[in-house]
Amino acid sequence: MVSKNCRKKVKTPLKDVSDGYYLSLYENQNHVELKEEFVHIIREIVSDAGVQNGSQISISYAPDYQKLIFHKVVVWRNNVPQDQLSASKFKILQSEKELSRFIYNGTYEAFLLLDDVRKGDRIEFSYSLQGDNPIFGKKFSSTVYLEGQTSISHVYTNIIFDKNRSLNTKNFAGADAPKVTVKDNLKFYEWESTLTKTHRGVDFEPSWYNPLKRSQVSEYKNWNEVVEWGLAINDYPDLKTPLVDKKVAELKSKAGNDKKKYIELATRFVQDEIRYMGIEIGPYSHRPNSPENILKQRYGDCKDKSLLLVHLLKAMDIKGYMAYVDTYLRDKTIDFLPSPFIFNHVIVMVEYDYFKTWIDLTISYQRGSFDNFYSPDYGNALVLKKNVNSLEKIESNPAGKIISDLDFILADTTENTITQLLIKTTYTDNYADNIRAEIAASGTDGAEKNYLEYYTKLYPEIELKDALKYVDDEENNTVEITESYQINNAWTDSSDGNDKQFYFYGDLIQHELRSIKGSKRIAPLAMSNHVNIQQRVSITMPYDADLGTESFKIENDKYYFELYRFQRGRKATFDYTFRTMTGVIEPDEIKNYIKESKKITEYLTYHVNRKASALSAGGSGVNAIAVIPFIIATIITGFFALRFYRKSSDFDIEKIAYASNINGWLVFLGMRVVYLPFMMLLSPIILGLFGNDFWIRMGAFGSSQWIVRGLFLLEGVFYGFMFAYSIYCALLFFNRRSSFPKQFIILSISHTGFLIFDLAIGFYVEYISGTASASIKEVPRVIWALVIIIAWIWYLLKSEKVKETFVFTYPKTKWEWALAEYYSEQYKPKTTVLQEPEYNANQEVITETNEPASIESEKPRE
Repeated sequence: MVSKNCRKKVKTPLKDVSDGYYLSLYENQNHVELKEEFVHIIREIVSDAGVQNGSQISISYAPDYQKLIFHKVVVWRNNVPQDQLSASKFKILQSEKELSRFIYNGTYEAFLLLDDVRKGDRIEFSYSLQGDNPIFGKKFSSTVYLEGQTSISHVYTNIIFDKNRSLNTKNFAGADAPKVTVKDNLKFYEWESTLTKTHRGVDFEPSWYNPLKRSQVSEYKNWNEVVEWGLAINDYPDLKTPLVDKKVAELKSKAGNDKKKYIELATRFVQDEIRYMGIEIGPYSHRPNSPENILKQRYGDCKDKSLLLVHLLKAMDIKGYMAYVDTYLRDKTIDFLPSPFIFNHVIVMVEYDYFKTWIDLTISYQRGSFDNFYSPDYGNALVLKKNVNSLEKIESNPAGKIISDLDFILADTTENTITQLLIKTTYTDNYADNIRAEIAASGTDGAEKNYLEYYTKLYPEIELKDALKYVDDEENNTVEITESYQINNAWTDSSDGNDKQFYFYGDLIQHELRSIKGSKRIAPLAMSNHVNIQQRVSITMPYDADLGTESFKIENDKYYFELYRFQRGRKATFDYTFRTMTGVIEPDEIKNYIKESKKITEYLTYHVNRKASALSAGGSGVNAIAVIPFIIATIITGFFALRFYRKSSDFDIEKIAYASNINGWLVFLGMRVVYLPFMMLLSPIILGLFGNDFWIRMGAFGSSQWIVRGLFLLEGVFYGFMFAYSIYCALLFFNRRSSFPKQFIILSISHTGFLIFDLAIGFYVEYISGTASASIKEVPRVIWALVIIIAWIWYLLKSEKVKETFVFTYPKTKWEWALAEYYSEQYKPKTTVLQEPEYNANQEVITETNEPASIESEKPRE
């Protein structure tokens, strides 16, 4: 059938040859009515590598419905044929190339190792495959490839079918439409070309990307015909299902009348307890086993598991439908003609409560509620539902995130010192599903070993400090993993040997970046879609060091990266965020991606130089300019506080006489009174407000640095005022001075203003530096502090206990003398003068005293 033009000798240029050989002829003929495919190939061996790679023939076939017939195997040398077609030399091997993915499809491989093949030989062979998978019925669908990965000298392909049948065609990558002829009631679609292009694959090509010229041929007129085919092969009418009924009863008992709970339980049962294994022999390549059989054998592939879930949901009057998707084509599925051949995976679509939820039953250990079920972004799906005639877009909005905190406590450079490393990583939603499945496969011991091996590549002398901790909150679909390590001699010598260095990395984000060579590529660049990672790396230095506060951000409609750096004292934190909003970088955007990814990589790797860090820009030591305002404010406040403390004032001797002691809630107030002076002294020290390195970093604010310096100097004044004033209030408290409530309220109001002022400084600094707003995280803490302050102010104003306790004044000597006189009056005995009684004529007493005859001293009031 090969045309005369195709028989002309055309050589493929050596630059287009790979593996040491090329095809001078590829002929493929398909007779639809006979269900037979004929293939004719000629290989040209051009090098010793070609002898190694091209001197064997291997053809796969399915003996259940196919018959393989070899017509010719000839080795040509100097135009002299050597016939090597011998049935005894063929080895029939059970290939099962997909067994590693738990799929057994019953395919075999006819393998022939040719004798005496040399450089310059030409290998010619032809064969036929008779028979077709009966599951596809009478309708024909196929894809005709007109190119390969390397150049082919001659290509001829045809499809032969009854002229009364109608085949639709669609051409891709610039392929020509077929030549159509009719002969003897048969219609011929023919494609022919010479010297095809070489298409060498590149790294990170999208799964849907296919630059090869090809034509799709399909006898299906619309998607509804494919739906009807799918419904027919998935149907098991009049099926008796005692096992399914038993499982339904069990699930109903657990779920009660809660249909959402029932969906969750049914889904998890099929995902976790029906193991993934596909026996896809013959029609079962596309036809699922019956739900009863699946439950009995407790295994199945995607279509088996999907059909089982649909039946379990149907028993609860929940609408569930099987749906065909292609995990490679994804969104590009819609570009193809209707055909069952373009799908490779089956999922389930559930209609419930006016929403559609997509469920992939091959994903194990999914947790969380039904409302948060996650399905991968499979693009377009064909739902097997009556009257459906179009593909449907799958809405996949993964909300998962990885939050990883690495906390290094860096030892000094002295030999045999130990650096501590604590890693706490939280996985949510779809990320939690993934890590849960990994832990289920390897166990926590296996994960612990894998993590240690990974970090050993970064820090050779790392070792476990504590066992890995794994906490799984299945209800909220959150997994938390805590790792604890110690690193011996974490510092390494610099390249010149004159310094010590310590490296740390934003490694989680680095793994998501694509390292490619050359920006002039034709193929798009595939990225992981819906990435959402936050990684914080904190370094606590063994000495004063300025690691800088430079921040960096890249933002576009494809991806987002941000580094926010901040330092408090000796602790520096590098806060990384990386998100992707697409899975593909188009060719015209790759050059910019390479540039930006290199920049991101630079910010993901940092090292600390012991000498440079310790001595750079005079970073260590105390800054006098910062300390002086604090000291002056403390002295001035203390001076006036002493004057107020010694100010004479009136007193109520009766309140003093019956004053209460400090107890009850006042004990807790006393703890706060003692705590405040320490907090006002230690806080600026911990924040590094008095350190040189803190003020050196102000230079990063450019022209705004003087405003920032002024604000922080004013903050130092506030700290000094609050420190002295809080000591003054503490003295008033423990001496139970009557002025304490008023003065502590003033202190509390001042503290409120100070907290708001400090928060405002944080927002202002972030605004002028263009960094992420970390201060927003402090708002809840400030609000809680204000609530406590307001509570104590209310207590001081309303409490009778406070009024009875804080009654003393200055000077003490005045009320002490007055108290002594008061007690003397209270305990002084009282006497009564007795009068002589008067008598009447009968000697009766007519006058009496008003006082009793016996006299008792009145006791003082308690």
